[in-house]
Amino acid sequence: MLGIDGLSYKFFMKCSASTLLTLLDTVFRGVVENRDLQHPAAAWASALSGRPVRLTGFLQEVPSLPVLEEVRGVLINVPLTDPTAGLVRIRMDSSTGLEAEIGPVREAALEALEEGPAIVGLTALERLKSYEVCSAYKAIDKLVRDLVNAADNFILFSPYGHPLLQSSGFDPYGVYLATVPRPKEHETVKVWEIGELLRKIINKI
Repeated sequence: MLGIDGLSYKFFMKCSASTLLTLLDTVFRGVVENRDLQHPAAAWASALSGRPVRLTGFLQEVPSLPVLEEVRGVLINVPLTDPTAGLVRIRMDSSTGLEAEIGPVREAALEALEEGPAIVGLTALERLKSYEVCSAYKAIDKLVRDLVNAADNFILFSPYGHPLLQSSGFDPYGVYLATVPRPKEHETVKVWEIGELLRKIINKI
């Protein structure tokens, strides 16, 4: 499971993100709708609990989360805490650039996937105040290619879309691309439904 905070469909074609565009045509796709749980800790805690979890700040430590306990996935750079939780830990500020985040995340995720499920976060699109959008999407596209090629099944999602220029919030519509279909074909995916979808993948293995 790879969650990329702030990833938005609208830049896939604009930035010629070849892997992401290919996935649009080859796996199940949908839209994550999230209007109320836009703090990263709230969004991720909801995804890993299978229910809405309302938080206004980062957790001090990773609590017992039902989905996480059940699937026994390895956490890598997941923004439940600040610094992020798991095998890669970075501060949730602008001190770590995109490539400096992607490198250790890729390495840790590929190693973890050899043993079992990995739950991986990427936060640069949310953390960084300014960046060249298409350069960022091309770097993310390479990461997605490497991780998808290493996994038999996957969920790629963003708990919310691109940061809004007019306010401190995010576009409420994020990305859902996966080898498992969304719960209801003609409806958006709620962020807390991601956990149940991950359960489905793990229980099939």
